Amino acid sequence: MAEWKIPKNDYHAGSQVTPDIFNTLAENERYLQEKKITTEQVQDASITSAQFATRTNINGTEVLNVCIAKIRKWFADLKALAFKSTVGSTDIDSYAVTSTKIGSNAVTSSKIAANAVTDAKISSVSVDKVTGLHKVAKSGDYNDLVNKPDTETGVQAIITFVVDSDEALAHWVNNDAGFDYTAVLIKAGTWSSSKAISFRTYDGSGYRVGVNLAKAKTKIVIGEPGSKLYFFVPEKSSTTIWGLSYEYGNFRKATDTEYYMENVTVHSYGSHAYTATETECFVGCCNLKNCTAISENGYEGDCYSLCYNLFQCKGEITCTRIAYAFSSCENLMQCYAHAEVLETDRNIIGGCSRGFKDCKILYACYGSAVVNPASYGGYGYTDCLGVCRCGKYKECTTATFSKSYYTTEKKDGYECANTVNGGFNDPS
Repeated sequence: MAEWKIPKNDYHAGSQVTPDIFNTLAENERYLQEKKITTEQVQDASITSAQFATRTNINGTEVLNVCIAKIRKWFADLKALAFKSTVGSTDIDSYAVTSTKIGSNAVTSSKIAANAVTDAKISSVSVDKVTGLHKVAKSGDYNDLVNKPDTETGVQAIITFVVDSDEALAHWVNNDAGFDYTAVLIKAGTWSSSKAISFRTYDGSGYRVGVNLAKAKTKIVIGEPGSKLYFFVPEKSSTTIWGLSYEYGNFRKATDTEYYMENVTVHSYGSHAYTATETECFVGCCNLKNCTAISENGYEGDCYSLCYNLFQCKGEITCTRIAYAFSSCENLMQCYAHAEVLETDRNIIGGCSRGFKDCKILYACYGSAVVNPASYGGYGYTDCLGVCRCGKYKECTTATFSKSYYTTEKKDGYECANTVNGGFNDPS
């Protein structure tokens, strides 16, 4: 193809015409006659190219179809990612980000936007996925704490005495000097006592197996999970068991807010050898939460007697003649009661079995009772007032409700039943 030659322009009057001038003119004439490509034609031209074999950078000077071939290779390898405005989590390979690829300083606070981490985004992260936590963070157990706070400045400041052995329980039972029994923690395990101590009763005084909380000046009792206080007497004993009790004249009231018990289990094992030998667990206590009472083998007895404000407490009792799981208690919520009497007609004295007896203000509680022989009556609730949304716990020999009312006084038309006036109580 001809090339355009720049003519000389430095001629002067003395210059001679040489053959080179004609050669230049001829070449330029040929150049002008050849077919030219316009800018518009270049813009609309099609470029034929084969995709480059490997991803390679474009050089400073490159043939056009080679440039296109290299670009095609980049687009082919990137696939859909080449045309995305954002990269989502599904676009990232499962093994793309690993702990070894993230250095100790790879992710810093300056690289995380202020609203990048939200509660909604981390709600599914369980404690098992978090490493470096102390054991207590997962167990929630006070025993797993390192450097436990002292009793004056820490969270356990309320605890003044710990029952972690039969010997420690004996100190509490005997009200031994040198200890502060105001707030007692019962450690996991079963701690036993058969020591009879003096209690003031309605007709004077007498000896009972258990802890006289009034004399020990105890206000708070807390039990660890798996803890139990076990009070017992010999098989032919005539001694009454009162378990954890305040003596007569010092029974706690519903207004005694500084007194409470939580997660406390009392198991009393009595004797049925003599008439009127009682086997109790809690007497005259208030503000009980998640407590358990087990009364066994007594001639008669209660699990809870004269107690106030009970939440999610459970009582189960088995006696020879008379058994009340909850007796003369007030303000009960979500409590469970079951009573069993084995020989009501022993010595022709008779007897009865009641889950709740003479209790007032019961909500969402469940009671039951069985008796042998059945003619003496086994009721889940008897003489109870203010009963709402309650029902049967286990088997009832006679009936679930007897002389019990939704109202706080005995009022005709408001006997416990699964009706509006009956307090939506289920007698089935």
